[in-house]
Amino acid sequence: MARPRIHDEQLRTRLLESAAETVAHQGVDSLSLRKLAAAQGTSTTAIYSLFGGRTELLVALFATSFASFGDSQRRVPVTGDPEVDLRELAVAYRTWALANPHLYTVMFGGVLGSIDVADEAHRADAAMDPLRAAVSSAVAAGTMAGASVELISHSFWAIVHGLVSLELAMPSTADDETRRAMFDAGAECVLRGWTRQ
Repeated sequence: MARPRIHDEQLRTRLLESAAETVAHQGVDSLSLRKLAAAQGTSTTAIYSLFGGRTELLVALFATSFASFGDSQRRVPVTGDPEVDLRELAVAYRTWALANPHLYTVMFGGVLGSIDVADEAHRADAAMDPLRAAVSSAVAAGTMAGASVELISHSFWAIVHGLVSLELAMPSTADDETRRAMFDAGAECVLRGWTRQ
């Protein structure tokens, strides 16, 4: 009988999730492989086997965060109406961030410090491909104008990102329906700003 794999994908996922929570709340310097392993009922050997070491674990955390986010953007159906698609991409951005605040902090909170993630930067860029594609369709259809696809995409992303970041960072007494209405209004403003009248 073959020995069961102890260091499997399920353990890898649990280690990444636990590491994200630690780094997001306490900073990268607080991440101890010994404590991380103990919290997941495994050994540091498992971490070295799965990742290679602490630095590699943190790089994998960055890559996994952007991969998950990018997947959520790519799952948004392309309807053929770029404005509808842009609204739905914005909603998917917010939905993913609210469901994954620790990963969002790893991606955008500067919590990884001096960890070199340059080799994984393509994942961050690829996560924005659905947004660029929707803007490109709008520009090609003549419904958006005034700047390059890259500039329009960046401004749309910046507004959506800012709205989500504020929602995550600022305590609010507003209910979810009100928060969603405020988010939708902000996203609509930038969409209207680039729409040809």
